[in-house]
Amino acid sequence: MSPQTPVSQTLYAQLLEEASVFNATIFEQGIAGSPYLNHANGYAYWYWQVAAPDGKLKRLSLGRDTPETQALVERLKTRKAEASEAIAALRATTRAFVASGGMNMESAHFRVMEHLAQAGLFRKALVLVGSHAFTALGNLLGLRWGSQLKTSDMDFARAQGISLALPGNAEPIDVLATARELDPTFFAVRQLDHRQPSTAIISRKTRIKLDFLTTHAASEADTPHYFADLGIAATPLRYMDYLLGGLNRRGLVIGTYAFPINLPDPARFALHKLIIAQLRSGEGDAKRQKDIRQADELLAGMIEVGLAHEIEDALGALTASSYPNALAQIRRSAEQTQLAREWLCQQLDKRAP
Repeated sequence: MSPQTPVSQTLYAQLLEEASVFNATIFEQGIAGSPYLNHANGYAYWYWQVAAPDGKLKRLSLGRDTPETQALVERLKTRKAEASEAIAALRATTRAFVASGGMNMESAHFRVMEHLAQAGLFRKALVLVGSHAFTALGNLLGLRWGSQLKTSDMDFARAQGISLALPGNAEPIDVLATARELDPTFFAVRQLDHRQPSTAIISRKTRIKLDFLTTHAASEADTPHYFADLGIAATPLRYMDYLLGGLNRRGLVIGTYAFPINLPDPARFALHKLIIAQLRSGEGDAKRQKDIRQADELLAGMIEVGLAHEIEDALGALTASSYPNALAQIRRSAEQTQLAREWLCQQLDKRAP
């Protein structure tokens, strides 16, 4: 773990501002494709056609050729040009940020994220978790990680009870069908109990896997929770309500350019990793050690940049929660940390009964 340079931090702030401003143009108001005029039965009809990644054309009817329809076509062409200009500007800033030492994700992963974003997935109150969130939080805090572990997983979480009336939730999305537009080899991962719906999809070609997670209360069953507006279920996990219960941050997915995404509170993210490291079973020691290393770097980084009070607040929220064993699990993981062990153990000692 090391601080990013002042140049990197300045460029990230610029990139975050640009991405936030251009996000609506690219993903909400912008549009891909081109106009197409077709003649049939003695009339001319306008269509807007988009070439899918698999080469298939999709055509949206705009109506018979009239002055009003021609004006609509011109507006769509203008929006397309604005989106292209926005992406070009973002790419220039992104190249400068990465060249200065900022962290980005692998291009194959970014293409999947970008395609899902264009389909509107990230307007549905999803929070990026897992290793991609670890990288994104590092950039957000102005830190560079020493353990940028490769991962083929993308993990997304959403709390149960999220209102479908939220902006962006009006139109449902079929996650698997959307992913297959980009890569036809995506398929739903079957559960051991075939009666339960899938909570993950994976690509046979790239091995990129998308996992969907949700909150779980002790009184609830372990069965997956189906989100109709996503067309996929999510695995309920204990402590996920704690992770998602803090103040979510607005960070960036960074690849060839950048766009905003929701991230969890960094302190809760780190403490959550220390907890689940002790709950892993049957997954080998590699994932447990990865959780602990990432949490260790994140906590040490937050302390170094003057955010220790946020960790204290996150510990306080956990103390007051309905998870009486959480602090004991954190302590067991803390004994395996290196960078933040002394500070973390002191905090745990102050909260010992």
